[in-house]
Amino acid sequence: MRAELHYVRLSGEFGCYVPVNDSGDSGELGFMYQEIFRDNCYLGSGIRLPEAPVVVDAGANVGLFTLFLKSRYPRARVLAAEPAPSTFGALCANLAHHGHEDVLTREVALGARRETGVPFTYYRDLPGNSTRYPELKTRTRELVPAAGRLLADSRSVAVAVERLSDLLPDLAPAGPIDLVKIDVEGAELDVLAGIGEADWPRIRQLVIEAEEPEPVCALLERRGFDVTAREPYGPLAALGTSTITGRRT
Repeated sequence: MRAELHYVRLSGEFGCYVPVNDSGDSGELGFMYQEIFRDNCYLGSGIRLPEAPVVVDAGANVGLFTLFLKSRYPRARVLAAEPAPSTFGALCANLAHHGHEDVLTREVALGARRETGVPFTYYRDLPGNSTRYPELKTRTRELVPAAGRLLADSRSVAVAVERLSDLLPDLAPAGPIDLVKIDVEGAELDVLAGIGEADWPRIRQLVIEAEEPEPVCALLERRGFDVTAREPYGPLAALGTSTITGRRT
């Protein structure tokens, strides 16, 4: 069953839908809006896109990055993947509300292989932290006590997992993939493992949020990307989360 949605105004006339939870607004949506729209955390890392880019939004959440991208590149072709059912419902509502019905959406997690009924931990008060690997949130609870309290209310949902390469034909059966954005709460290497050999040369750029950047950077370097890792700031600094950019020269 889909969660009830609540509309939140973020700036001027811009707002979006989020799942209603039992504890009120945790401030997570405002933080994500600041990070994406104000700080330009994904496109401000040396990313260069054509006028009509082909983009993958892995871990789309309620769709803020896709909305930001479409505001800058209206002709962008986007695949937005989000596994949590309540969050996926908000994603679809936001795309419709802002007139972006052309975005390809999939209610799946991205991983190394196709799976069904995979346990996924959904945090009602911090849905952006929902993850396949809840054990990784131990560090968050220890280093950020306020976040730890908000992570206390969780439930397990069963999600489907697909390989990114199995979804790419629906987005772009041939030609370049201009950007793959990955923000998947600990499953970064899983997503990368789901890219087939034939698709790696198609990918021009990646931007990845990771708490453990070293293995991600090493993999991208082996794949021929020029890699940079931007040091964390704000609430992410305590967790050591870095934004990794990979670009082909």
